[in-house]
Amino acid sequence: MKKLLVSFSGGETSAYMAQWLWNHKRNDFEMIFVFANTGQENEETLEFVEKCSNHFGFPVVWVEAKVYPEMGKGNTFKIVDFESADRSGQTFEAAIAKHGIPNTNTPHCTRELKQVPINKFARSLGWKSYYTAIGIRSDEADRINSKAKQLKLIYPLVSREMQPMTKPKINFWWSQQPFRLNLKGYQGNCKWCWKKGNPKLYQIAKETPQFFYFPALMEKKYGEFVPESRLKKMNDRGEKPLLPVRFFRQNRSVNDIINEAEKWEGSVFDDSRHYAIQHDLFEDNDLIGGESCEVFSECGS
Repeated sequence: MKKLLVSFSGGETSAYMAQWLWNHKRNDFEMIFVFANTGQENEETLEFVEKCSNHFGFPVVWVEAKVYPEMGKGNTFKIVDFESADRSGQTFEAAIAKHGIPNTNTPHCTRELKQVPINKFARSLGWKSYYTAIGIRSDEADRINSKAKQLKLIYPLVSREMQPMTKPKINFWWSQQPFRLNLKGYQGNCKWCWKKGNPKLYQIAKETPQFFYFPALMEKKYGEFVPESRLKKMNDRGEKPLLPVRFFRQNRSVNDIINEAEKWEGSVFDDSRHYAIQHDLFEDNDLIGGESCEVFSECGS
């Protein structure tokens, strides 16, 4: 039987995909469902993952990155659960302490905190060849990884042979369920994701400024840090690192985002309860390859 790893990001789209596969494809695949916690997920995301597993019946394995500080020693994974999952950010900080602050130039957080632990977990089961199901919808097909066939990635919510879905359809389906992800559409799973467009960052900064305490602390602690391996590559190219290193686009700091948010007078549409059209399709056209960083999508590769 073919093996299928279902990447459950903790959002409503991937949750819909997970329950659909569980209900319709169990006879076609040997399946495992994996959620990778970074230590900076919204608490509502963690609660939602737990509720989905309990309500729909598919078993979810929770993994976190196990980061070895030594360069040249690959990171691996550890298994946690809802109660023991990191909520302090220590997992995220361990990756920063080794690889530096992630940003547009070095977007390693999805790779090290999600892809690596998920893949290492699958290998620990003896899985050498398997497909990976990714929760990308038909109305965001531009996010499909260009190497999908080579990487054995499948997109059930895009494929006409499975269950193509759009954002409004996903929203309507969840409106009929006994629970939903208790987050607004612009909030996303990661509290302060640096890949978000400015309006969403500003909205979050105004509503929950405490979410930015962690990245501010990371900039303070690691803003002058560049891994030796990266320095060597830059030296070989005759380049110098831009210091201090910051998370946000245009080398903006957390303080820059907070200050800009205070002057901002706009608002962001919450598309999570909208059932007609996808209002935010063109809202953040300056996003870096999409903000949700679904594992193994182009933005997360």
